[in-house]
Amino acid sequence: MTDLDAWLSQLDPRHSAARIFEFMPSVLYFVKDRSGRILTGNQAFAERCGCASAKELYGRRDDSLFPRYMVEKFRRDDATVFRTGAPLHGLIELFPTREGLPEWCVTHKVPLFDLTGEVVGLCGIVQSYERMSDHPEQPVFKVVEHIRAHYAERLSIPDIARQFGFSQRQLERRFADTFGASPREYIIRLRTLVACEHLRSGNAPVSEVALECGFYDHSSFIRHFKRILGVTPLAYRKHQSGQAGY
Repeated sequence: MTDLDAWLSQLDPRHSAARIFEFMPSVLYFVKDRSGRILTGNQAFAERCGCASAKELYGRRDDSLFPRYMVEKFRRDDATVFRTGAPLHGLIELFPTREGLPEWCVTHKVPLFDLTGEVVGLCGIVQSYERMSDHPEQPVFKVVEHIRAHYAERLSIPDIARQFGFSQRQLERRFADTFGASPREYIIRLRTLVACEHLRSGNAPVSEVALECGFYDHSSFIRHFKRILGVTPLAYRKHQSGQAGY
C-alpha cells in the first residue's frame, strides 16, 4: 500500500470527492462493480433511474432500471471497459429522462483498479448531449431551434442550409461535429423521440403517430423507430403501459 492509498483509506466515504457531483445537477454520476451492480451515484442519477435517493441504487443492475434496448448497449460498453482496462469517452447513447422518456446523451466510462492492477469496476458520467453542447452563439443551434419548431413538416436540408447562411456541405459538417449525425439523421432522431411521448401518453394509432411526428408513412416510421430504439413502436407502447416487456 502506498502512502497515498493509506491516506485515502482513512477518509470517511461520506466525504469522498465524488460528492462534488451533487453540486453538478446536470451531470449524472455512477459507480458499478465488475458484476454490473450499481454501488453509488449522485442524486441526479438516482432520480433519472426512478429512485428517491442514491441509497436505493445500491446493488441494483441496469436491467431492473432501464428498458432492454438501453441495457444491452450499456452492458456491451461496460464489458469493453472491463476487458481492455481502458476508458470509453464520448459514447452517444439514449438515457431516460426523469419522465422515463429516451434522451440522447453523451457518456464517459473509466475503469477502476484494485492495488494489484485488476479492473474491479468502473465509474461514469452522463450528460444531455444537446444541453451540454448548446450555446446560443453557435449558428448551428439556430438551425436546431428551427428544426425543433418545424420537425413535423417536410424539411429540406438544402433549403435550411441556405436560410441560415450555410452551404449544404458546411451544415452537414457542423452537425457531424456537434451531434455525431447528419441533419437528416438528427431530424429522424428528434421525430422518433417525440413519437415516444405520443406513444406513451396517447392512444392514437401508430400510423397516426407516424404522420403527426413528420414521418412520411407507417412503414418508414417503424423502420426508423426499431433501428434507433431496438423495438417496434407497438412494443414500446405496450412496455410503457405495463402490458409487456421488451
